[in-house]
Amino acid sequence: MRIDEMSSPEFAARVKDNPWVIIPLGAVEAHGRHLPLGTDSIQPQWVAERLAERTGSLLAPLLPYGNHSSTRRMPGTINLRFDTLRALVLDILESLHEQGLRRFLIVSGHAGGAHMTALKEASKELLEERDATVIVLTDYSVAAEIAPSLGIGHGDGHGGALETARVMAIRPDLVGEDMVAGEFVSPGYRIYADPERCFPEGIAGDPSVADAAMGERLNMHVVESLERMMEESVDG
Repeated sequence: MRIDEMSSPEFAARVKDNPWVIIPLGAVEAHGRHLPLGTDSIQPQWVAERLAERTGSLLAPLLPYGNHSSTRRMPGTINLRFDTLRALVLDILESLHEQGLRRFLIVSGHAGGAHMTALKEASKELLEERDATVIVLTDYSVAAEIAPSLGIGHGDGHGGALETARVMAIRPDLVGEDMVAGEFVSPGYRIYADPERCFPEGIAGDPSVADAAMGERLNMHVVESLERMMEESVDG
């Protein structure tokens, strides 16, 4: 059930059942020439909706912004500062907790290192003061578990075959035909003022090998895996 589509009395009544709350986080970020800026929002929103249906969980509205580094200055990317994102997620968790909710699944479509750290730090801060069960993950990592079995190579990553296939299965109308292979070149220990130089195409991997059938398998693997995680987290 979508929280933003419920009335206040309906929400209050549902809270009494101690349901899970699924909080999807996305991003507005460059994903090469062929994928939309909302790629990292499209994927977790679809997963969260299916997961809420299967588990009877509450579904919080999507938070469509994230923290970025190697794509921060690329056209269209909208960036939140680390502390802004951490504080925003903590405020959401605390607000829901104050109303009686105790089980939270945070699903991020964006997998950036600092971004994920902000989500984890917000969750840790909540748990330092309050009793709750919190799971924090990026659905990209879960989907990647079966990537090799689908023929997706080791060098695949941001904007590559995995993400392209998943968006093809959800919103094929938003996937362009101008697909080029790309590579992320690690800067090693050096810090650059313009980290985009390490990611010139904004893509890691070869998106041209993707198809909708591959995306359907990846998407359902994520939903089924998260459902198992929720069932196994019985301490909350």
